[in-house]
Amino acid sequence: MASTHILTVNSQTFNVHLNYMFAGTGKDGAEHQPGALADILGIRPRDNILFYVMGYGFYGFFVAKSAGERLVFYESPEGQYLDDELGRKTLTYRFFIEPSPYGVYKYGVSEWDAIENPRNVAKQSVLNMQWTWIFKKSKAGRGCVAIPAEEFLLLMSIIKNGNEGVPYSKQYSFSDGEISPEKQPHEYLGETSRAPLLHSNWGKIAREEDLRIFFSADAGLDAILNGVLKPREHGSISYIANEVKCSFGMRSIDLLFLTDLKKCLLVELKNKFVCAKSMLDQMTGYARWIGSYKPYLQEIVPILVLRSPKLYPAGGRGYRFKFLSAQDMKKNRLSRWYRSIVDELDALRQEVGRAKIPKLAELEVYTFNVNEKGMLQSFAPLEQKR
Repeated sequence: MASTHILTVNSQTFNVHLNYMFAGTGKDGAEHQPGALADILGIRPRDNILFYVMGYGFYGFFVAKSAGERLVFYESPEGQYLDDELGRKTLTYRFFIEPSPYGVYKYGVSEWDAIENPRNVAKQSVLNMQWTWIFKKSKAGRGCVAIPAEEFLLLMSIIKNGNEGVPYSKQYSFSDGEISPEKQPHEYLGETSRAPLLHSNWGKIAREEDLRIFFSADAGLDAILNGVLKPREHGSISYIANEVKCSFGMRSIDLLFLTDLKKCLLVELKNKFVCAKSMLDQMTGYARWIGSYKPYLQEIVPILVLRSPKLYPAGGRGYRFKFLSAQDMKKNRLSRWYRSIVDELDALRQEVGRAKIPKLAELEVYTFNVNEKGMLQSFAPLEQKR
């Protein structure tokens, strides 16, 4: 089943979205917002799109539609197309939408009825609550959030119940809390050919957020990521979530992937070669939660991705290298610093195993390599000590 994404809008911007059949996100006045970019690049053509209209509720249903060669296109915050109509709300990253095969429905469903009303919680079970949205609200999350298939199906049943379908139209309008067909044609005349990143260095990893963006955008599409996501073993990616919150504490995970084999991949990213104590809580805490609240999952796979350390100091000085010299590298004589990190990672693997969390697989650790220009080259599994 396609992934589902909920975009938060206000009544003014929602009417513009429906008039011109597009959606978007961004940070007011900002040229780029890495978190929002990673969120929206996780959308794939034909994914389900819902809107949460502030003060009104949830509206559906639409699907994402490609614009030429790409889905998401970039709109500069300076002189944005439809800026006045949008009330000067910056929407840097945009994509087109069209009516969903599920139909477009006239009325919205309030947050109370969709999230909190116990009558609408299937079997009155906590397993059937909209946890993704609840955690988004508790963390004051960004304006685009992905929800898993089972949450979408539950939300869809609530939205459709007693609602009125709207006749098919190329455009719609929103007024007084209702969606209706738009009779006046609106043609989107903005620039749609600009890539969401305004530089040619796609795949350059300078910061951790670059890695998250790359994974969100290319998971299931780029063979280089198969070395980590292993689709033959774990299945094809069916859901992508970026910076996922878990529980009402501060626990989160960088990336969460669900697959068609009912596996969950928990991915933590580090743009350096390091082992931190917080990793254990991030991996086991989230695994414990998702294993309890998503019982249909067959396996939970924790994955840690680290930047490969530099091989040796060019000037002959320094200790945070895999080897201390070119001669050491020839003899495969590892530095004490490197060996200590590997020991800590091996201990982390063992601690994850000792957590005794049902369905939790062994921790997988990978390192990524970049070339002299910082471009991502490959991933490799870190050898385990036995």
